[in-house]
Order: sequence, then structure tokens, then C-alpha cells
Amino acid sequence: MPVRDAHRSLTSISRKVVSKPVHSILQVAIQCRYQALVKTLIDVTLIMLAAGWAWLVSFGQLPSPGAVWPFLLVVVCARLIIYFVLGLQHSSWVHVSRFEVRALALSAVLGVPLIAGLSWALPDPFPDTLARLVRPGILLTTEPAFYLLLLFAARITVRALEASQEQKNLRRILVIGVGHAALSLAFQIQESRSGYHIVGFLDDAHKQKRWLRGLPVLGARADLKAVVEKHDVQEIVIAVPSLTPEELRETLKSCESTGLAVRILPPLKEMIGGTPSLQALREVQMEDLLPRPEVQLDRAAISSYMKGRCVLVTGGGGSIGGELCRQALDAGAARLVVLGRGENSVFEITQELAEINQDKRPIDDQADDAQCEVVPVICDVRDRVALRQIFAEFRPHVVFHAAAHKHVPLMEQHPCEAVKNNVLGTLNAVQLATESGVERFVLVSTDKAVNPCNVMGATKRICEMIVKGHAGLGGTRMVSVRFGNVLGSRGSVVPTMTRQIRQGRPITVTDPDMVRYFMTIPEASQLILQAGAVGGNGDVFILEMGHPVRILDLAHDLIRLSGLVPNQDIPINIIGARPGEKMEEELLTSQEHQGAQKQGPFFVAPPQEVALQSLLAKIEELKIACERDSGEAVRRILPQIIPDFKPENGINHSTEITSGQRAASNGSNPTPPAKAPTNGASSLDLKFNQFALKSPEETPEQRREPASRESNNRESNNRVVATGNPVE
Repeated sequence: MPVRDAHRSLTSISRKVVSKPVHSILQVAIQCRYQALVKTLIDVTLIMLAAGWAWLVSFGQLPSPGAVWPFLLVVVCARLIIYFVLGLQHSSWVHVSRFEVRALALSAVLGVPLIAGLSWALPDPFPDTLARLVRPGILLTTEPAFYLLLLFAARITVRALEASQEQKNLRRILVIGVGHAALSLAFQIQESRSGYHIVGFLDDAHKQKRWLRGLPVLGARADLKAVVEKHDVQEIVIAVPSLTPEELRETLKSCESTGLAVRILPPLKEMIGGTPSLQALREVQMEDLLPRPEVQLDRAAISSYMKGRCVLVTGGGGSIGGELCRQALDAGAARLVVLGRGENSVFEITQELAEINQDKRPIDDQADDAQCEVVPVICDVRDRVALRQIFAEFRPHVVFHAAAHKHVPLMEQHPCEAVKNNVLGTLNAVQLATESGVERFVLVSTDKAVNPCNVMGATKRICEMIVKGHAGLGGTRMVSVRFGNVLGSRGSVVPTMTRQIRQGRPITVTDPDMVRYFMTIPEASQLILQAGAVGGNGDVFILEMGHPVRILDLAHDLIRLSGLVPNQDIPINIIGARPGEKMEEELLTSQEHQGAQKQGPFFVAPPQEVALQSLLAKIEELKIACERDSGEAVRRILPQIIPDFKPENGINHSTEITSGQRAASNGSNPTPPAKAPTNGASSLDLKFNQFALKSPEETPEQRREPASRESNNRESNNRVVATGNPVE
């Protein structure tokens, strides 16, 4: 039998023979109905033993030490006074910690002068107890030492016996990291019946061969696969909240070869009180991999213009609109008008807001803590008459205009609907806000409005022009906020890919070199609110979006987060770009790029003059074209309003679809190149100090073996027929 197995067997037998009976007795003692009394009696016994021990050590110098009972009586009286004053009878033995040890040490120190004082103050024979000693200090030193030793030993014994009880079916986990977060997590797992057993830690080489909290550092991160196999690991926990998205992505790549589930401790800002906890463990989310710096928000400025005010959110049932409603509620709005065309989405968000509202209870009848009045309104922003009634009835102070058609391919097929909803709906909202004396108006725009090559982007650019043209006509402070794709929004790339993975279908990607800017819904909404606090003259605020992300990289990350292997478990099919799509989105036009100014988390585009009357005349032409349902007329008028609108800059749909069909028929599956193309890079590359994108998927070995990789990809594609809608 191997030595390790023999040791485990002996340990198991000793626990059964020794630990269980003793543990049963102590458990009954400390968990009975009168546990405080039982623990006090045990401590009194230990106090007397410590005093007797100290007496024997101190009076061993005398042939006739005399009676010990006066000293015992003084010690017990003194110690019990301190004991009850510090409340030691109520301290936990099973969960003893440094706080209980500190209290015991304090009681040991405080007891010395009290024992000496009682000995001298009481009548004979008490003073004689210390007077007969050659060095009385010995007794007053040994007694507190033995007192602390015995009482602390009793508590540690109970805790050790409790911890030694075997738990069945524990899940063996390996923790990556040895910092504060990792050690805090290990402590919680060791001190609770969590169903987990930590086999050890992984960290950099200089921390190997160390033991932390009784657990070994088993190797460096490069040793992950060998450690997993050797120690029969069932789950991996990444306990380094400070990892950058790039570092996290690399760590996930190393975990991929193990085939195990991976969970992480999120950044400290997401944890309750910023403290790592077992409850904070969660699966890796796409947001964790966004290459974005943390944005510091001016919450005081946001609250200053919303607290106690009436806020109207158009498109309130959508992803961005719904989050704007949540943030407005959190900022202290007195009334929140949730306006939307879809009854189901408006109903769902108002139900959620009502639940949040119930948690806001007035404190001492203060008005600042009053609940917000949430008003659902079913209305189409294209209906000017109905929208005018809404403005007249509720008199909003702040308007967030998030209602819009956003899907590029659909708007290419239905340009009249894009104009009616985006252009005419925004014109109605802006003009009615000006007429009604709204204090602030914020338009939610998109990066597709920059040098647009599709109808949707062109209509959103016109919306920005409408806001700029009306900004100086009244007292309303107007601003447009431009940003890229939002993770998790309905119909966006991440939910589409997630659905394809869940169904076991191949992920469909339009082009391997296509890149997009991404941010989370809460972050986008918070920055929209902040733009409303600092802008006001028709300015266009561009959110600093960080580094763009290749859609193909996104697909690989999502597959890995699902515990699968790209192009093995889930194939990735390149199907060709859709109508109106760009390879890269831009955040500033060529004219705006030269004069853009950094302002907090934003870039502010330089002001551009808008000939409002000329713009309104062209919008009237668009309206007439829409009434005739003439998409051709719409496409002819749009370049007259926006000279930058050049549909030919987009992807040629028919050519690309044919190319995609050819790729599918050949069974080929293009793999990600080493880095994204830098030709035609975003106009913000210099402003944002961005670099060429790196591919987290490829290794030098992969680049040296293109033929082998292409063969593997063909095999993956041949296993499953490509289905599903294409995604960006």
C-alpha cells in the first residue's frame, strides 16, 4: 500500500475512534439549551486547573506550601469578574477567531492586578499566600499564562474537532491566485459546509512550495493541466479580481484544455462591501472580457438634475430605455413616465420598477426618501397628437429619447419605416420638448451615424442634426450621445450567439475581420445620464468605448465560457456580411476628429452648424416619400441631407452572400488571422491610444500549421449544417 494511502487510512480510523466520541460529547455540551452555563462551568474548571498548576510551579520552592484554597478562591473570583464583564460566556467556540483570542488575552492581563489586589485586601490567610513567596511575581506570571493556554486550547480543540468531521461528496476545486481574495475564499470554504474541498492554489513561480491556510501552492499557472490530472480537480476558480480582460482571456484559454467548469470572483466593486465571499463566485461573463477601463461616474451630478423631477423615457421597454428607467429611479426621480409602443415590454419593465420601488420606504417622513411614481404609457413617437397630450399631461423636466429602429439589415429592407420611426419620431419629441419647456433632452444615438453606409445610420445622423438645430431655439438643454454595440441588448450579437450555442448549432459570423465597439447596458445608460448633466447646446458626446472587439473573437470567447471548444464542439461558419454593414464602425467623422475634446469619460465633437429650415424642408420630402411608401425616393433624398452617406461604402450584399454560400458549400471555415486589419482604422484610434487588435485564439504553433488547422475546421463544419440567422 502506498505511504499516502496508508496515512489516509490511519487518519480516517483515528477520526472515527477518537474524534467522534469526543466531538459528540463537546457538541452536546456547547449546543445544549444552557450552553452559556455549560461553557462557563467548563471555563471555571479550567481556571481552577490553571491556578493549581501555577501554585505547584510557584510553591515548589517551599517544603510546606500551605493550603491552596485561599489562592484558588481569589483567582476564581477575580477571573469571573473579568469573564462576565467581557462577556466571554457568550463567545463561540466552534467559530473561534482572533477576536475571541484577543478577548481572552485581555482577560488574562486584566486579571493579574485584580488577583493581587484581592489577595492584599482580604483578611488572613489571603495576604499570606503571596507574602510567603520569595518572588511573588512568578505566581502572577505563570497563572495568566496557564489560564490563557488552557482556555484557548479548549476552544481550539472544539474548533478542530468540528472542522475534522468528514463531509461526503465534496467537489474538489483548484484556486488560481494566492492574494487576499483567494485566501479569503479559502477561509470561507474551510469554515463552512459549502460542499467544496480546495486541493491547493496555483500562482507564479516565486510563490511555489509554500503553504497557505494549510493548503499547498501546487505550481504555476503553466502547470494547470498537470495539476488538474494529478489531483483529480473537478472545478477551477479564478480568484484574482484584479485581472485585466486580456489576462482573464489568457487564463481561460489555459483552462480550456482541462474541460472543467470555470468560475471567478468578480471585481471587488461588484462584491458586497468589496469583500470576497463564497456567494460572490459566479461563472465568467462576456462583460468580464471587455477590453475597457473602469469608468468613474459623477453620481452627484446625475442626481442633481433628476432628483425630485419628472423624467420621460421614450422606448422605455427596450434594453437601453429600460436601464435608463432603472437608473432614473435610483437617481431619485419623483415621477417616471415609461413610454413605449410595445405593451408587453412596457408592462414588464413597469412591473420590475414597481418591485424596486417597494424597497424604497420613507424614513422619518422625509420627502427625499419618497417612492417614485411610475407611469406606463403606450404611445408611438410617430403619433404627434398623442405625444403632445403626454407632454401636456405630465410636463416632464427631463426626456431621454431612446425609441428607435436599430437593426441595420431590416432597415435596409424597410427604409420608410426607419425614416418614420427614427427621423419623424425624433422630430416630434424634440419639437414638443422645446414647446413644453423641458429642461433637458438627451438623444440616444449610435456609432453607425458616422459616415453612414446604411439607412439606419443615416436616419440616426439626421436625428443628431435635429437635436443640434433645435438646441438654441428655447431653454431646453439638448445633447446627443453616440456609442457602439451594447452587450445583451435584444436582438444583438451576444444573445444570438448564446442561443445558437445552447441549441448546439454552429455560430454564424459575417466576416472574420469585422470589429465592433462594445459596452454593457448599465454602463451605457449611466454614461447617457452623465452626458445629460454636462451637455446642453446640441453637443454630440461620444462615449470612450475602449478597444474594438473582433466578432470572431467574441464567438470564440462565448463558446469557451460555455465550457466548449471552438470548432470542435461548436463550429463557426463565416457566411458573409449583411446589407449595409461596415467592416469597422467609427465614432467620429473626419471633420469631428480634428476638434474633438476629451471631457471626463467622453469625447465631445466640435460644434457644427445646422441649417434648420433647410433640414426641415428635406425632412418634409422624406415624409412625403414615406407616405407614398417609396423606398427609392428615401434613398435618393438621404444623400442630399447627409453628403457623407455613401451606401457603396457598405458591403455588397449579393456578392457577399454568394461568397458565403460558396464557403459553406466548400466546407471551409476561415480562421482568425493574427490581428485585425489596420487599414481604414477608426478615426478615434489616435485619440483613444488604441493598438492593432490581437487575436486571443491563435498561437504561434497555429500560425505555423495553417494546413492542419484548415483541415480540422473543414471536419468541424462537415459535422453540422449551418443554420440560424447571421449575426454581426
